[in-house]
Amino acid sequence: MKRIISLFIFALLFSVNVFAHQAFTLVSSEKKIVKEADLAGLEKTGTVGKIDKTALIFTEKEIRLVVITGPEDDMLSYRIQGVRNPNLVIPTGATLRILFVNVDLDMRHDIRFGHVEQPFPIAPGITETAGSTKLEKRAEDGALQAEEVVIKAGTKGQYVYFCSVRGHAKGGMWGNIAVGVSPGKDLKTPEKTEHVHSDDEDGEHEHNTDKDKKTEPKQKTDTPKKKPAEEMSDMKTEDSKNEKKSDMSGTNHQHDDKTEMRSTVNIGDPMTREGSGTSWLPDSSPMYGYMKMYKDGGMLMLHGNMFFRYTSVGSNRNVSVAGKGSRSRFDAPSMFMAMYSKPVNEKSQIGWRAMVSLDPVIERGYGYPLLYQSGELYRGRPIHDRQHPHDFFSELSASYSYKFNEKSSMYFYAGYPGEPSLGPVAYMHRPSAMNNPDAPIGHHWQDATHITFGVLTAGYVYDKAKFEVSAFNGTEPDENRWNFDAPRLNSFSARFSFNPTKEWAFQVSYGYLRNPERSEPDLKVMRRTTASAMYNKKIDESRNWSNSFVWGQNHSDEGRNNAFLFESNYEFDKNSIFGRLEQVQKNSHELVLPAPHPEGNFWVGAYSLGYMREIFKDKGLDVGIGGVATFNTNPSVIGSFYGGTRHGGWQFFVRLRPSKMKHD
Repeated sequence: MKRIISLFIFALLFSVNVFAHQAFTLVSSEKKIVKEADLAGLEKTGTVGKIDKTALIFTEKEIRLVVITGPEDDMLSYRIQGVRNPNLVIPTGATLRILFVNVDLDMRHDIRFGHVEQPFPIAPGITETAGSTKLEKRAEDGALQAEEVVIKAGTKGQYVYFCSVRGHAKGGMWGNIAVGVSPGKDLKTPEKTEHVHSDDEDGEHEHNTDKDKKTEPKQKTDTPKKKPAEEMSDMKTEDSKNEKKSDMSGTNHQHDDKTEMRSTVNIGDPMTREGSGTSWLPDSSPMYGYMKMYKDGGMLMLHGNMFFRYTSVGSNRNVSVAGKGSRSRFDAPSMFMAMYSKPVNEKSQIGWRAMVSLDPVIERGYGYPLLYQSGELYRGRPIHDRQHPHDFFSELSASYSYKFNEKSSMYFYAGYPGEPSLGPVAYMHRPSAMNNPDAPIGHHWQDATHITFGVLTAGYVYDKAKFEVSAFNGTEPDENRWNFDAPRLNSFSARFSFNPTKEWAFQVSYGYLRNPERSEPDLKVMRRTTASAMYNKKIDESRNWSNSFVWGQNHSDEGRNNAFLFESNYEFDKNSIFGRLEQVQKNSHELVLPAPHPEGNFWVGAYSLGYMREIFKDKGLDVGIGGVATFNTNPSVIGSFYGGTRHGGWQFFVRLRPSKMKHD
């Protein structure tokens, strides 16, 4: 029954990610410069659709569209194949190669595809849409800004394309697009409008002439014309309503109309900053998952990963525990997570998170081979040179957060199990480790408390800095991976985090842990200190570089032991190169040597380098094939136990994870 439940949850999470992703996916984009004299020739390169009144009907799976903004007397419109804002009809799964050209003399425009409820707000959100960036107006020398985007239409339904610049879609710059369905007979289409610039249109233009005095875009009707002041009042009222709606949904409309998703733990943090527990990632970190927004402002996000692999470690040591496990194994480390947040009012929200792992089913109690790894028990015996499995329920937590203003906020977090404010972001959640199937051998010096049965955390954030404290259960989980351990608050920790820029995230933390190791009942107190620096650089849409440096120290009656880690992951197009360098001090007990050694601590090292190639990407589910080579070292004084001082290891894997979410 346990296996059935686990496999059902695995199938459910990944089926949601594959089949419930956003309707349009951006495959690629490229900025271009176009001469006005070349426009007519470019338009002839587009796929010819059948014209049916105001509709363009396409049957091809590969469709090229040349989209041009409207003329001066109809500036809030698009032209496709000479038709004004046509209803586009395309087959499901079609790929749209769109050349979007902005011919406007004085305004920026873009084109976005997705599902947006109408009537359009003044500043429509673009979170679940795909399309171009905002292109600048015509240059003084007549050069036209253009962008070629490739978009995949993946879900059957009725959607819209629109300009997300403030007030433009509301003023009529939009059209319908039907994917795999026939457009309805009563389908509304935008009317031609008279556009007069508004005071805060696009948030970036300067207006120095009487012509540039701005009011909200308005449609021609038979109603009495309002005075400019009245129009401004209406615009501000509606804009205020829209901003309140944005706050309630956990997004923040910036001046350029970009939306920002909020963390489920703290309403004052961006979603990209949210790591494991209450830890921080760099703000520029990539996000892989499926997200759904609800009308009440709620947000659901699902993500995870799984590695189907064969791994083998070197040395001559018997790495089995209680007669189970060899130096080679087929296995599949995994993690699946669901996060949900809902606003209480404009300044506060509640959040829930759940994380599960199939380790109890696949890894079994004795885990997978990993030279020099230590920690936890199997059938009452200490595990050595193997990574122990994680509990099926790795996190079940709730949080409440309140935002005082744009810079300061506070939150409360409770987990059973959960993660206290101790250590860096747990390794499986770090972008620098996202393609590495192995746990670090310094895991129990740095981030092992990411599964704690009982934790309460309170935190305060001011701008780019955060201070938090936790009371938690310092005893590691028992070897029954399906149960809930007795909750205790016998330990405490404190952590200071600082993100000076969107690329950097720093933290230092200290923990006082009681009865930390079940394999060492005589060890009553351990003091753990950690520090880390994380760097993530988004180079462009297809290239990202993530790095982490982590130091951890355990201080007990047996002395002080240190662990150092550096890991890096560079992704470009469909390729990833990643690696990890570790040096850890471990004693005889931690390495489970037959007898205590007089020299005490030993420096052991693990150095790995890997490569992965995506064979299926940006379709809701990413599938990659890769391999890792590992080189291990230990001092000669314990070489007799390992058959030498240098050892090799390798593995091949197939990795599954949700596709990357688009964010700025």
